Amino acid sequence: MKFTRYMLWNFLKMFLIVLLGAILMFVVIDFVGNIKTWSSRETKDAIDYYVCYLPYMVYLITPVACFIAILASVGNMARHLEMSAMQSSGQSPLKTLFPVFIFGVIVSLGSYEMSERWLPDANHKRLEIMETNAQKKKNPRIKEKQNFTFIDSEKASWFFRHYSGKNKMGRDALLLLRDQGRLQERYDAKVVRWLDDAGCWQFERGNRRVFEKDGSVKVYKFSRERACDKVSTRPEDLINERQVSDEMNSEMVKTRIEVLKRSGEDTRVMETALHFKRSAHWMNLIVLLIGAALCHRYSRSGGLSQKFGIGLLIVFSYYILERIGLKMGENGALSPFWAAWISHFVYGGVATVMLYRSFRL
Repeated sequence: MKFTRYMLWNFLKMFLIVLLGAILMFVVIDFVGNIKTWSSRETKDAIDYYVCYLPYMVYLITPVACFIAILASVGNMARHLEMSAMQSSGQSPLKTLFPVFIFGVIVSLGSYEMSERWLPDANHKRLEIMETNAQKKKNPRIKEKQNFTFIDSEKASWFFRHYSGKNKMGRDALLLLRDQGRLQERYDAKVVRWLDDAGCWQFERGNRRVFEKDGSVKVYKFSRERACDKVSTRPEDLINERQVSDEMNSEMVKTRIEVLKRSGEDTRVMETALHFKRSAHWMNLIVLLIGAALCHRYSRSGGLSQKFGIGLLIVFSYYILERIGLKMGENGALSPFWAAWISHFVYGGVATVMLYRSFRL
């Protein structure tokens, strides 16, 4: 029990040191890269930006911090024969390292919770802060659309001459309502606005045409008319203020996929992002297993620096394969499921084989 606490303390201490050091480097490099931007902005904007960036930094850095921490802590204990002493007392390597593996599971689950609860809002605010500076040209965030059509379902189709996502208002709008493929109603309005209190659209200064089954058409002029029970379209369906998957949790991504499917748009990017949100967190545990397999046993033939180099090569190749899989999923070369999970299956298998061989030696 004392040895377990001692090992965990060494691991956690190194994990926190690496994590804090990497975050500091991340902030400094990003700040220097955007120094022109921050020199023309208020100090509060920069502080708010990096406070919102902090959860995403932790999310990105944690796998590497886990790997370096186990190599530095357990590897150093193995070099001083402390791990060998525990194994000589009759305790298996798996049982000795089991508390560290439990920590890896906890970190993976915590990373998932972070991506669902805190990351979407933090990333959204961070990207909103950067929207008004030079980075807007590199990553424009759509707020308005001109001359666009939106197909909500088989029952409703929209056309807008202009639509503002910020004001939730459209101009020169057309709405077609169908019933079993037959055109039933048509709304033409100068202005269409979303009413938050009523939860529906209000048409202003226009005409409503009703197409009867006998072929006749009735025209009704209106100054204001609501369509609360006739259409299910919401403002976020037309222009979602959260435009990338990093700003959404899993439920938001699912909703976005449903909207894209109803309007006949390609959903591969969002489907791949959804599977990635479920798979990415297990990298923390897998790199921890790889690090443990490399360093838990003392070896005269290879020093800790050599194992560190081999481990870094494996971990970075893991990152590369993960990104290649995501791009292939977005481009349709792989199914969304395999695009998000293939790197974890491959390196999970590698970690299992490495652990099995190192435990048997």
